[in-house]
Amino acid sequence: MRGMAAERAGAKFSPAALWAACRPRQWIKNLLVFVPLISSVSFRSPEAIRRSTLAAAAFTLMASAVYLLNDLADRESDRAHPEKQRRPVASGALSVRAAVVAALALAAAGLAMAALLGGMVLLILALYAAVNIGYSAGLRKEPILDVLLVSAGFVMRPVAGAYAIPVRVSGWLFVVSLLLSLTLALLKRRSELVSLRGAALQHRPALAAYSLPFLDQLIAISTGAGIISYALYTFQSEHGERLVITLPFFLYGVFRYLYLVYERGAGGSPDEIFLHDRALALDALLYLAVVLAILMAKS
Repeated sequence: MRGMAAERAGAKFSPAALWAACRPRQWIKNLLVFVPLISSVSFRSPEAIRRSTLAAAAFTLMASAVYLLNDLADRESDRAHPEKQRRPVASGALSVRAAVVAALALAAAGLAMAALLGGMVLLILALYAAVNIGYSAGLRKEPILDVLLVSAGFVMRPVAGAYAIPVRVSGWLFVVSLLLSLTLALLKRRSELVSLRGAALQHRPALAAYSLPFLDQLIAISTGAGIISYALYTFQSEHGERLVITLPFFLYGVFRYLYLVYERGAGGSPDEIFLHDRALALDALLYLAVVLAILMAKS
């Protein structure tokens, strides 16, 4: 009721509310843009770093616009969610009018930034926007398709990063990105189904088509395929078989995440897990350090 009253009040706006609506904690996903920069050892080039950073910034702006769009589309269902009802648009801290204007401005800025990196980066970012518009417009109600569209957004980031530099990246990395992002999306659906219970369908209609056994089966398939794909990449990488050394760190990260979801009840927000679990954060840092050491020694 408070949120609906705020909507009728007019163009309510505050920088703090807009900042929260852009979900800065979820910007961690945009680090995927830097995967080609690291895997190709292009981080020794200041120009490559600049272009990769520009691509990440473009995705950050567009992702923020998408979050605003999702909040606008979901504001009624978010008010029925125990946590999401606090979001700026749902709570009324940010009016619909202000959110629309901010989303359009952020999207335009992101596209302008992508255009500086070439037509392919611009095309990928525009496709990312189109996929998310379709998702918010109704495709999210379709089971299976909803999680595939979420996964596509993850894969587009490293693809854009590769074209921004530009470099050729092993196709296995994109396969791993797709499969593991699919796992994250499925785990989030599982968490919603468990935590929301009776209110699950009101929050996300696609959940009507899911059951815990079915989701667990899909999670097992995508996780197993992701691990196998990564193992194959380490043996067939252009950097030689030394990358197989990173496999234990990769496995620990995947298994730790599954442990947190299944045994600790986490999973609703992947960015929260990565930012707050020290063991997972330490594993990620060690993994990155080992990868850099191998790549630097090879080059």
